[in-house]
Amino acid sequence: MPDRSDKFITISSSAEGYYMERGSKFLAYISPIGSEEEFSQFLQSIKKDHPKARHFCSALRLHPDASLERSNDDGEPSGSAGKPILGQLVKNDLTNICAVVVRYFGGTKLGIPGLIEAYKTSTANAIEAAQKVERHVMTKASIKISYDAFPHFLNYCKQKEIPVLDEVYTEEALIIIGFNKSTVQDDLLLALKDFSQMDFEIIEDYTKHLNIKIDFIDEDVIV
Repeated sequence: MPDRSDKFITISSSAEGYYMERGSKFLAYISPIGSEEEFSQFLQSIKKDHPKARHFCSALRLHPDASLERSNDDGEPSGSAGKPILGQLVKNDLTNICAVVVRYFGGTKLGIPGLIEAYKTSTANAIEAAQKVERHVMTKASIKISYDAFPHFLNYCKQKEIPVLDEVYTEEALIIIGFNKSTVQDDLLLALKDFSQMDFEIIEDYTKHLNIKIDFIDEDVIV
């Protein structure tokens, strides 16, 4: 069974949400990201679009297991903005995502409970407008195979929905495929067993029988 290191939920593209309370406008922007640098670029683009806004409160979650979390009140009372924004990302089990809520002050103070509600609701509205997607973290397996066998193996991968990440053509054909990170050895063994219709116990026996060479690439890929 794939574990949390193999898959996660994020959003397919940027989305927006809106909330207004006693004249103050709260504009929430969420976006999929892959790093803190991407978040910084997203935040700067929002600031550029709203030069007269008073606050740009934010939160982010990164990595398949959401092991990195950040939140920022940006001048609002402590805990009244960043944490409610982050709370909505956690509530919806989203990661590799950031949220920025822009506030235009309406002249009336909302108090901490009012701010919490505003930042929470505007973020929730943006999440509701977004399309959620499941992503998979995969380990790459590079397989060198003869040109005679290559089309059969390629068709097999497509039929079984094994992600084909790359194809290289030199003296031999090379195909790079992906398997769930935590079960890559077992999944590859089952695939080779099914493809060859043989019943060996270890991968090395299949490489000899099929005359292929397998290398695992130390680089995860998200699909």
